[in-house]
Amino acid sequence: MNLVASRAAVALSLCVLLSACERQAATPQPAPAVKATPSPAAPAQAAPSIAAEPAAQVVSDYVLPGALAPDVGPERLKQLFGAANVRIDDHMPGPEGEEFRGVILFADDPTRRAVLHYQDEQQLRGLAFVSVREPDTRWRLDNGIVMGMRLSELVRLNGKPIRFSGMGWDYGGTITDWNGGKLASRDGDPVMRGARLGQVPDPSMQADAVPSSDADYASDDPKFPRQGELLRVEELSVSFPGEDDL
Repeated sequence: MNLVASRAAVALSLCVLLSACERQAATPQPAPAVKATPSPAAPAQAAPSIAAEPAAQVVSDYVLPGALAPDVGPERLKQLFGAANVRIDDHMPGPEGEEFRGVILFADDPTRRAVLHYQDEQQLRGLAFVSVREPDTRWRLDNGIVMGMRLSELVRLNGKPIRFSGMGWDYGGTITDWNGGKLASRDGDPVMRGARLGQVPDPSMQADAVPSSDADYASDDPKFPRQGELLRVEELSVSFPGEDDL
């Protein structure tokens, strides 16, 4: 091939190549793929919290019924009074020589001691009755009755005469009727406040100065003119509703 022909071939090749480049530039190129950025995840919703039962406040004011109720068992008592002050006793003495299983609060402290009876003695479920018998107790009833109160004071507080069983037996001195006075249970209140009377030590007291039998007597009975000062409160108690009301 002569020199002229060679140059013509080279020029033709350059033209072809240039034409191809121009066509490629004119053809629209696909846009580069854009990597999707994940949107921030929504904050996880916190599981709804379940309100825990509030911790029991330790009892410091010894009033009945106070914090005590039918559903208060040994574990709750430990929260209210301290675990060391709650004792379960399988052989607690009851009336007429019977024994029962129950709980003693502050067994070693006569100023705070209280005895608790349950409907279900084995499971200690259904608080039924609380009694306090220590003469120097700090416990009192929320209606104003305190240990050692004379019968005459009790009548004044009640505003009406009361009835009670005679002395000299296991249930002697138990208040049986408040005669609708201020100390009687109010409508809608299932808790019953009670008291039991005993004799004031008095060497000069005649044997027949106070009623003595299992019959009921009135505080204003003229046959016993001195009984108002010769009888005093020797037991405080509260009774709670039966199992059907728990």
